[in-house]
Amino acid sequence: MKKFYAWLLFVELLVVAAAPVIFTTIQSRLIAGMMAGAIFVALGIFIVMIGVQNRAFRKTPTFWMGALHLFGSALPLLITRLMNFSAGFEDVRVFGLPGPVFHQVSTGIFALLMLATVFDLVRAWRAKASL
Repeated sequence: MKKFYAWLLFVELLVVAAAPVIFTTIQSRLIAGMMAGAIFVALGIFIVMIGVQNRAFRKTPTFWMGALHLFGSALPLLITRLMNFSAGFEDVRVFGLPGPVFHQVSTGIFALLMLATVFDLVRAWRAKASL
């Protein structure tokens, strides 16, 4: 599992790095937001799918934060944005919060996902080291 968590942390960092690249490459902020949102959703789907397949993984903080990331922030933000395609981001409300405020909450949830992955990586590393 140590290699898996290291790989997952690397992918999470890639996703974080990809977002500003997408926004600087694509002129339309709306399209750039959809693309960036899609990669965040894809990561969440991947984490949840691993949990569906692996009972032990479902018991980890990474899985639970991944599920929260997917269902509590990435999907709601992307779906709400799609449903309000013509509105400005500041006019969109997600769970009652303005788009920019919810984006800050979403960023915090993603940071917690990364911390959970680091926690599980360290735990897997220590478990292997103690053998």
